Amino acid sequence: MLIDETVRCIREEGFSAASARHIIERAGVSWGVIQHHFGDRDGLLTAVIEDAVDSLVVSLEVLSDPAAVVGTEELVRATWDAFANPKAMAGLEILIATKELRKGFGGKHIERLGAALAGVTQRLDTGADGGHAVALGMLLWTTPVAMMIAEMFATLPIDAKDAQAAVAGLIDAHR
Repeated sequence: MLIDETVRCIREEGFSAASARHIIERAGVSWGVIQHHFGDRDGLLTAVIEDAVDSLVVSLEVLSDPAAVVGTEELVRATWDAFANPKAMAGLEILIATKELRKGFGGKHIERLGAALAGVTQRLDTGADGGHAVALGMLLWTTPVAMMIAEMFATLPIDAKDAQAAVAGLIDAHR
């Protein structure tokens, strides 16, 4: 409940609004609930990041399944959806805003995310040039991350369809 409310707060009002006091007011709970479950605000923010990574990894692992037949445009859209969900976007906003939490983020989280991204990248390897698969994989996941950052500054929702089609076209042209 508090993780979801923190995500909503960050997505609706921005990271600077996500004080512990504001989050508990929005959630209708006391400070003791944060203390009991997370220790403090940083513990809550860390839990949001961990939950975002968990959701992202699960989505990417589904996309990595070689048995699933997925066209390039569908792979791009699904990868985009995995990164552009509210939890992932809030997690990224927290990491951008908090240098101290970035220092503590790593290890198992980075390994899991890296393995999931490598699995998606393997889907792009047609054997002709494995180097292209790595570059295309980076394009596949860094483009939606860049769009996530752009959305933090945009006043209107950004339509990603043209960008998704361009990424799919590049992947198909260089596989």
